[in-house]
Amino acid sequence: MPENQQKFNIEEWLVYRLWRLSQEAGFTLEDFYSRKFGLSGFDWRLIAAVATYAPISAKGLAKVLDLSQVQMTRALTNLIDNGLISRRMDKADRRRIVLRLTKKGMEIYQQIAPKAQKVEADMLAVLNKSERKQFMEMLVRVESEVLS
Repeated sequence: MPENQQKFNIEEWLVYRLWRLSQEAGFTLEDFYSRKFGLSGFDWRLIAAVATYAPISAKGLAKVLDLSQVQMTRALTNLIDNGLISRRMDKADRRRIVLRLTKKGMEIYQQIAPKAQKVEADMLAVLNKSERKQFMEMLVRVESEVLS
């Protein structure tokens, strides 16, 4: 390898570093919701997405979470069977089925969401208010470029 070519170092790779932060935050939160509600990280992401976007179709939710229809159907079946998500006909378009959290699903979401926000706040506590704002603005710029 030429001297002027830097060797790849996974520890310095942004994607790896973001993954590690995400994993650590996820493990902290998952410890709570798995013990208390028997949910997986995948279940929590579905519940949080439905809470954010409801009413939403299964197809729309699959797009938001970047999942195949098969993955979405399997995951939703479990949450619907456990009474956390409802599947109903859209009143505005009777051909469309939409998803919403049930009362039980909303109660669980309302217990987990503040803990998720605390995990984030704890992670960002090393930054002052101005740095947090700047970090989030930069993150939005990177996301808009990468995810567009």
